[in-house]
Amino acid sequence: MAKGKKKNEKESRLIYIPFIALLLVIALFIGLSFRTSVSTSAQSAFTNLVKVSSTDYAPNGTTQVYFISWYGCPYGATLSWPLYVALSNYGNLTVIPHYSVAEPDLANGAPIPGLLFQRFTPSSNVQFHFYYIYNQYLNATPSGQPVNNADRVQVGLNELENMTPSWVVNLVEQYQLSETQVVYNGNQVPIAMGSSEPHLVTTLIISGPGGTWIMLGYPKSLPPSEVVSINGNSTQLLNEIESGHVPSPIESTAQQILQIIQQASGS
Repeated sequence: MAKGKKKNEKESRLIYIPFIALLLVIALFIGLSFRTSVSTSAQSAFTNLVKVSSTDYAPNGTTQVYFISWYGCPYGATLSWPLYVALSNYGNLTVIPHYSVAEPDLANGAPIPGLLFQRFTPSSNVQFHFYYIYNQYLNATPSGQPVNNADRVQVGLNELENMTPSWVVNLVEQYQLSETQVVYNGNQVPIAMGSSEPHLVTTLIISGPGGTWIMLGYPKSLPPSEVVSINGNSTQLLNEIESGHVPSPIESTAQQILQIIQQASGS
């Protein structure tokens, strides 16, 4: 009798094995899917605004926009135009027409016309912060502290630590020194190390009640060569935009940024 009871208990336990196996398969599938989505999201952050967190880092129901670049950056010059147009919906901006350094592999070696942000006076709950962490030629900080190749990335992080909240520094460090990889000299390296002069690249971060987005570099829809082809003169291009004639590639990219700001705002 006891023997038959044990047999029945064993058989009843066997019934649960297929269900346990199914749960393990589902858990494994979810885990792999999560890993894949994180990796894909991180890689696509170069030239794309991607949502990297549902966390709201912005205080008091605001939406925070952070633009981090350096004075001579071609990517920063490119991004400055649609960012200027988008943020004009949320306050008054003071800017200075400027030009990036000329890089042989961008826009046939032409300097990229851009804007240097000077001041932002908000007229809404959207707040804009801009930081330039190196000078025109990457050989010093904006205050004139000399910088060499070996120290430039850390110097950039130190500059941010002195000026921005810790969550901004953490995101920049995570996505520039770990998550986002590029090919340099035949090897996969973090994007901040992907040139002969390692440095933190231009970064746009948007955070609010709807979550947090990040983009590294320039917008895919508006490469540096496109800005040069629109108008190579930064003063003329600014005058054209301020008169209400926004070139369509800049306008369409500004609309993309606006949509993300609205999503981050929870609207």
